[in-house]
Amino acid sequence: MAGIGFTLRRLTQRDDLIGAVIGYGHSVFISAGPWLLTVLALIAINVILTGAMPRASLELFRSIIVYNFSVSLVITGPVILIATRYLADRVFEKKVDTAPALMVVATILGTVPGLALAIWFYFFICTIPIPLALLALANYAVISAIWVNGLFLSALKAYVRVTLSFGAGMAGSVALTYFIGARYGADGAMAAFTGGLAITQLVLMATVLAEYRYPMRRPFDLLRYFRNYWDLALGGLIYNLGIWIDKWVIWATVPDTSVVGGALVTMPLYDGAMFLAYLTIVPALAIFTVSIETRFFEDYQRFYRQIGDHATLATIRENQDAVVHSATDGLRSVMVIQIVISVLVIFFAPAILEITGGASRQIGVFRFGVLGALFHVLMLFCGILLIYFDARRPALLLNIIFLATNAGFTWATIGLGFAYLGYGYFAATLVSFAVGVVLLFNVLRQLPYFSFVRNNPSVTGA
Repeated sequence: MAGIGFTLRRLTQRDDLIGAVIGYGHSVFISAGPWLLTVLALIAINVILTGAMPRASLELFRSIIVYNFSVSLVITGPVILIATRYLADRVFEKKVDTAPALMVVATILGTVPGLALAIWFYFFICTIPIPLALLALANYAVISAIWVNGLFLSALKAYVRVTLSFGAGMAGSVALTYFIGARYGADGAMAAFTGGLAITQLVLMATVLAEYRYPMRRPFDLLRYFRNYWDLALGGLIYNLGIWIDKWVIWATVPDTSVVGGALVTMPLYDGAMFLAYLTIVPALAIFTVSIETRFFEDYQRFYRQIGDHATLATIRENQDAVVHSATDGLRSVMVIQIVISVLVIFFAPAILEITGGASRQIGVFRFGVLGALFHVLMLFCGILLIYFDARRPALLLNIIFLATNAGFTWATIGLGFAYLGYGYFAATLVSFAVGVVLLFNVLRQLPYFSFVRNNPSVTGA
């Protein structure tokens, strides 16, 4: 699914600076659009509404967004990975006539289970007014739909429309929330924020339907992929649980938390610092999409294409070396980029927190979060390449280790005090990255075996 990366790479290869800026700018939204939209909008709203809106209302609004953000990401994770695999197979076969049906079915599968959970939580566990609970449900549905529709971004060529949809959605969310939320409190802020997100959702859906102009065909084809690729779906669930488990452990065990609406437990000092730290991986993701993944994909495609053309063993070995070289160079490039960014952000951490409305107490947590993000993006790189080679079990093992270490290290370091919050996430990503490197290069070392035996349906009987 390197897809749009090749189109954006051509922009960056123009003989002017503007081409590079445009190419990498678009790739930011392609690689991290849904997540970036929500985090940036939350940070902006927190800055502009502090003082303009009652503190209790702002905290209630922010807590609902965080809960919707976290639960929707976890529940849509398996659907997104399975649907991405299905779409990638159809793109490879040049049979994308089922893409509109895929979008509709995937959106339903990604939204309905979470909505059932949200109804139970907001109406029977929380003590919030019914109008706000209904708005919270609408917000959850829109966020979930954006996560799912985002899987089409790598396959779309309408990168300008995608960027505009996220930009308009973010600007609309912030502007509407400021003007309406300051006057109508949490209800107004939730309605306005959801309305801004809905702009993005509608444009994304329209873009997909415009790209794939087919009637709804074979809507239930996606379901058999859950049976055939259950380990891929489980990996998506576990990986997203791993992203959020440190927050949930802290919310459940640290006494210095905020509780609003009867059951919405958060820790703004930790959560805000970690969300801000996650933003440091955006440049690396953009460069990965445009430059690194496209170079790797060319060698990857050549390896498998020449196997299909009955290449000699010497040619296969030569192509294997090229794939290993691309993976190694890519990992090194991501590491260098992320280290430079992390060092700069850690150095300027006090100023960054001041600009974004943070507190001085968050500096330590923020710096641990930045270090954790450094190894998180490297671990993610390893996981993506494992999926490229259909090494689903090693990728699943990597995600299990990430979940277990993030939960275990976070719980173990809570007793050290607030100054060490974030250390568990940092230690977990460091260990997971080390494991990811071992798993990835074990697959690369045995690439012919994986190609001819492990991933061969005539051998495995799959």
